[in-house]
Amino acid sequence: MSKPPNSARSWGGFSFAWGLDILGEIQRVDIDNVSPHTRRLYVQASIVALLGNVLLVIGKGAAALVSGSSALYADAANSAADVAYSMLMGVGLWLALQPPDPGHPHGHRRIESLVSLFIGGAIALAGVEAVRVGWRTWNEGPQPITSIWAYIAPIVTILAKGVMFLVVRRLGRRANSPAILASARDNLTDAISSAMALVGILGSVYLFAAADPLAAFIVSAWIFYSAWAVLRESISHLIGGAARPELTDAVVDAAMTVPGVLNVHQVIIEYVGPQVRADMHIDMDGSLPLEQVHAASDAVREAVETLAEVDHAFVHVEPAHIETPSSDLHQ
Repeated sequence: MSKPPNSARSWGGFSFAWGLDILGEIQRVDIDNVSPHTRRLYVQASIVALLGNVLLVIGKGAAALVSGSSALYADAANSAADVAYSMLMGVGLWLALQPPDPGHPHGHRRIESLVSLFIGGAIALAGVEAVRVGWRTWNEGPQPITSIWAYIAPIVTILAKGVMFLVVRRLGRRANSPAILASARDNLTDAISSAMALVGILGSVYLFAAADPLAAFIVSAWIFYSAWAVLRESISHLIGGAARPELTDAVVDAAMTVPGVLNVHQVIIEYVGPQVRADMHIDMDGSLPLEQVHAASDAVREAVETLAEVDHAFVHVEPAHIETPSSDLHQ
């Protein structure tokens, strides 16, 4: 039978309450540790991605209407898909920044890794489409280029996506956000794809006909590599992958800066979403008062959590018995 949440129980002359301690209700939900600055960076990245892709789909759609080019229609449809994924990315990042609640006591940051996984899948689909178009062109032969917009649209896309890549990457690095950095990589993928498409068009006109499908195959290989890099990182974050050795060293160094810490003999760090949680054991003089040990352990936790990649640090203190040298006088 389950126990009522606030029912009392007597043991050894003391009265306890289920779910309560002697000083009040037990804390069951962590504090929200996402700073307003980080939230602003997430909003800015979402706006840049959505606004940039909306402007591109409008421009490409207008160019397709003027030129009647089926290739430009296909490119506009690709930008429309980017708009849809940008909207989903914004919603996902907004959900990831929601504060902890009883259902998710440590917060919702793991949703960001799901967003990265989705972006990696979208990049992979773009690679599949590049292969499909290249194979079709290889079999059917390149179509004659009759519109100047077939040259202007890729150039505009290269410039726009290049700017979006630089801006979003800067925001992602400042926010230490894998999802935003994955979005930046997607912008770079689009820019390189458009550049290679332009090279293929020019090559098919001035060099040899097979230049266009060959460019598509080269682009698809690079896209698949980018997709694999994003998917590998997001999957590692979702399944609790280990942190890089440099971060482990930084955690140990941060702990050792606290006065009274004699040694760090265990550090286990794993990703829980886009950030890590560090479980560590430190050694302190076993003869120290409990209040001093408690203050030192809090200081270690705070020092470790100042690292941008660390979400939470769990500190276990173990006593180290220090032998003092004998004070006997030698005659």
